[in-house]
Amino acid sequence: MPSVPFSQTLRTHGPQVSRAWRARFSEAYPQAEMMLPPSREMPPLLLRAALAVLERPAEEVRDELKALALDLRRTGFPAEEYPNAVQMLIDEGADAEADRTALSDAAELMRDTASQADYAGVPAATAAQVTSVAPHGEVQVVRLEAGTPVPYSPGQVIPVMSPKRPGEWTGLVPAMPSNPLGQLEFHVPGDIPLEPGDWLTLGAARGGLRGAVDKQLLLVAAEGGFAAAKALVFHCLEQPDPPGVHLVVGAREPGEWYDTAALEALAKAQNWLDITWVAQSRVGASLEQVASGAGMWWGREVIVCAQQERAVSLATALEVAGAQDVQTVAPDAAPEWFSE
Repeated sequence: MPSVPFSQTLRTHGPQVSRAWRARFSEAYPQAEMMLPPSREMPPLLLRAALAVLERPAEEVRDELKALALDLRRTGFPAEEYPNAVQMLIDEGADAEADRTALSDAAELMRDTASQADYAGVPAATAAQVTSVAPHGEVQVVRLEAGTPVPYSPGQVIPVMSPKRPGEWTGLVPAMPSNPLGQLEFHVPGDIPLEPGDWLTLGAARGGLRGAVDKQLLLVAAEGGFAAAKALVFHCLEQPDPPGVHLVVGAREPGEWYDTAALEALAKAQNWLDITWVAQSRVGASLEQVASGAGMWWGREVIVCAQQERAVSLATALEVAGAQDVQTVAPDAAPEWFSE
């Protein structure tokens, strides 16, 4: 009787396979509980990666596997152990030779990619110390110092872990451009306990915008997106000839705005920057209606910064109105690798 394709098994019994794989992995690597999010299952991204390897041409997933390998270096898992970790998944039911070969080849590629970064001296992660924490309702503005430059581009997401929550990585977008001093600012959910002196672990930046921000720009910020919008504004400030920027910041109530002084002062000093503060309760309209209104986006590049669900809602409203190539920056968005 021919073997059942392992991809079919993963699609029909994914949670069971994931739990069994996690159990094997944790037994082989007891320290794994410090690397992975608290759960009985392996991270969903790893199952998506396995499905992509099994169902798509090898060359089509090659770059994504490399990106995943580099991203996982932040966990401290040794590169040479990738083949063994994947073998544990294979042992959960990958009977067909083609499936076993595809998964083994993927593991070897990931091992080689991570090893090359190790040998090249590329930091697997960066430690940064919290220097100040300023609570603002459901958000806390956290400043840190890493001591060395932390490379990232405006709009990129950095996975961040606190030692108080081992294995839990929170995607955060820095609120200032990368700088030689390694100084950072994150706008962190208020339910993550932080205080000056804490050390956070930062993974490699991922995602980001397509191309340079060098055109007239409509920048829309909603829940969870103010940090990204702030970084983009200060990135424009660093340019020799900044493009005209209209920043629209939305909130349900005026009291939800925070950390506004620096941007207000910048807007008064720079004629290329205009800021519109939209309190939905005051204007009687949603941020989607305001941002997509006549004249708001005409002739402008459009970038939306918000949590993933709201970013999609805002981008959809703008595209329905006629805006094209709307880009989104969402700190909680999963990596686009292995999407179907």
